[in-house]
Amino acid sequence: MSLITLMTSSCNMKSEYTASEMSLKDAYAGKFLIGATMNNDMVADHSLANTQIVKDHFSSATMDNSFKWGPFNPEPNVYNLTGPKNFANFTHNNGITPVGHVLFWHSQTPDWVFKDSEGNLLTREALLQRMRERAKFMAENFGDKIKVWDVVNEAIEDDGSLRRSLYNKIIGDDFIEQAFIIANEELPAGSTKIYNDYGMTRKGRVDTVIKMVNDFKARNIPIDAIGIQGHWSMTSPSLAEIDANFTALAATGLQLHITELDIDYLGRENLWGANVDIKKRVANKENNPYPDGNFPASADKALGARYAAIFGMFLKHHKNIDRVTFWGVTDADSWLNSWPVSGRTNYPLLFNRDASPKEALTQVINVGLNYKEK
Repeated sequence: MSLITLMTSSCNMKSEYTASEMSLKDAYAGKFLIGATMNNDMVADHSLANTQIVKDHFSSATMDNSFKWGPFNPEPNVYNLTGPKNFANFTHNNGITPVGHVLFWHSQTPDWVFKDSEGNLLTREALLQRMRERAKFMAENFGDKIKVWDVVNEAIEDDGSLRRSLYNKIIGDDFIEQAFIIANEELPAGSTKIYNDYGMTRKGRVDTVIKMVNDFKARNIPIDAIGIQGHWSMTSPSLAEIDANFTALAATGLQLHITELDIDYLGRENLWGANVDIKKRVANKENNPYPDGNFPASADKALGARYAAIFGMFLKHHKNIDRVTFWGVTDADSWLNSWPVSGRTNYPLLFNRDASPKEALTQVINVGLNYKEK
């Protein structure tokens, strides 16, 4: 994912929250897990409305930032373990499947990881060793509770070429392969190891992922699932595009995880996906029409219809989907309030800023409840 830290103190509400009679996780039980992202505040204070929503509606959870290399291990031998351990305990105690996000990502990896004590870039062998030490540390501290991991995140460009990150520069074009070998050797047996990326309806990236997965399988390189981020809009990608690409990706024989779902209701001037390197826009009257936090009922209905259509597509492919995770819990949590339009008030999720449910929630639940196997 997604570089921008999800908002915390202003978004974790003490407001009243009343559980719906039917939950998301119950509506999709037996089809796939329903997940959401959490932050440090939410896993520390279980009285927060956001946290209660997770307990009531979600069967899986992912930490937004706390396991990424920078926040987790900002300096050599310095570890911020409170949030991750709270998360592991919270999910374990509430019967929620936790996801580790993420072992290796070009963004939010601190400079020290790539350099020696004199500031020179490491050798290939030295960086591979640091990667192994990280995976081993995760296994030793969380291996008994976290068995699903995003191993590599966003290492392929839109055109299908490999991202020229420092991982790639130092290790070479087999960086992804080496990451999965390390994860397989260090994480507990039976762990689910995922390659995760955005823009997974773009031909170049999808073709490369499929080619990579088939190559890994042919050479017994361990990989278990493909992560599809799902940072989508009201119109793009089309249902036909989703259908075609899910079919193509599932043909690899790997299960699919929808890892970071949200619908950008306001749009972003064709800047789809989650490329954190782009230049952000600034909010104005045209691109920020509801700055006061009041989402019109007509807009809520339209958002719900889009979500309902997408979940209908997920159900069509449910035998190949293990998990669908929303990137956030309420609109206040969403990274889309600050990216790619700085200062914007966005409405991409199923719960309002005050933790009250949207009509969109009801529509998504109804799709699950009314689904009939064909």
